[in-house]
Amino acid sequence: MNSRGGHSMNPYASPYSQVSTNDDDNGDDFIMRQVKQQKAMMIQQDQDLDVLGDAVGRIGLIAQELGGEITVQNKMIDELDEDMDQAQGNIDLVTAKTKDLIKKSGGCQWFALIVCLVVILVALAFLVIYS
Repeated sequence: MNSRGGHSMNPYASPYSQVSTNDDDNGDDFIMRQVKQQKAMMIQQDQDLDVLGDAVGRIGLIAQELGGEITVQNKMIDELDEDMDQAQGNIDLVTAKTKDLIKKSGGCQWFALIVCLVVILVALAFLVIYS
């Protein structure tokens, strides 16, 4: 015996050698408590997994809704892109026709003269109306 009233410590002894085997009922109670604890833990884990599964399901539904919304918005962007291409084509056509008109009307000199005359006409109309 050692100073604590126990058996002497054998360095080669099993760690379970000090477990009392005199009373099998205590050992069975311990095992049953452990089994019950494990079952309770498994039930809690199953409940936690159910909650987690529900959350994942909701996230999946949200992801599907977002995917649908993104698809709709992509179609809208594609239509807008097509409209912009068509508008750009129309602007290019008008610009080309305007350049052609300026060339046919005598170039920038005649255009500048017409702009000056329009400015003078507006100034004269202003003077006539307010005098």
